[in-house]
Amino acid sequence: TETTAMTDVTDDNDSVDDNDDVPLSFYACSDPYDYGPSECDPFAQDCPEGEKCVPYSSVGGDAPDANKCVPITGSGSAGDPCVWGGPVEATDDCDQDHYCWHIQEEEGMAVGVCTPFCGGTPDDPICEPGTACLINWDGSATLCLSACDPLMQDCPAGQVCGWANSDFMCLTPLGLPTPPFAGLGEPCGLLGSCEPALECVAAQLLPDCDGSACCTEYCNLDAPTCTNPDTSCVAFFDEGEELPGHENVGVCLLDAP
Repeated sequence: TETTAMTDVTDDNDSVDDNDDVPLSFYACSDPYDYGPSECDPFAQDCPEGEKCVPYSSVGGDAPDANKCVPITGSGSAGDPCVWGGPVEATDDCDQDHYCWHIQEEEGMAVGVCTPFCGGTPDDPICEPGTACLINWDGSATLCLSACDPLMQDCPAGQVCGWANSDFMCLTPLGLPTPPFAGLGEPCGLLGSCEPALECVAAQLLPDCDGSACCTEYCNLDAPTCTNPDTSCVAFFDEGEELPGHENVGVCLLDAP
């Protein structure tokens, strides 16, 4: 079957250590960062009193690569607006249980939404109903993001519903100024880099891709349609591994020879 062909493509995302059983070998969001040493554990939140363990960039990039302790300077809780100090400083005005995420640039400031840290452990993360635990960038980011439906694209403006290692979650492109979403057939890389209703997949699974991965459409297996006539709607999950409530999710991939 076409699903069998997908298993020959290597997932470039090294950050899915805690989800190696996820059968999505066509999923191609990259993880090109060298990870720095962490001084704390975001699950344990083992910083001194008055500080919290947050993700940050030890090398000055857009994505986090390690964790450090920063002072708790605010009281913002889930859903509250927040101001972020940037990927290196990594401070915010959220409380001890939240971190500023979904960052956008507004009037020269990096602003976002206070987002809960995941509870539990990396092997058994805990989030409130309606949210799912994002564990990414070698586990430096561990946040409860809103769960969503990729066929409905039911995320707030500026966010996209995409696959994030263990569930479909509302994602925002990393970087300031916020990079534009990649369109259908365009090269892609990090989580949330494709336009709404698109997913980043390995180039080998697409008829024409000028890069290691490109954006392709989600499709509904119950009424399969694909814009590119050289692609077909293929089940997103391997048989028997479907995520409950998302059994009809597919992606448009290259027709089998």
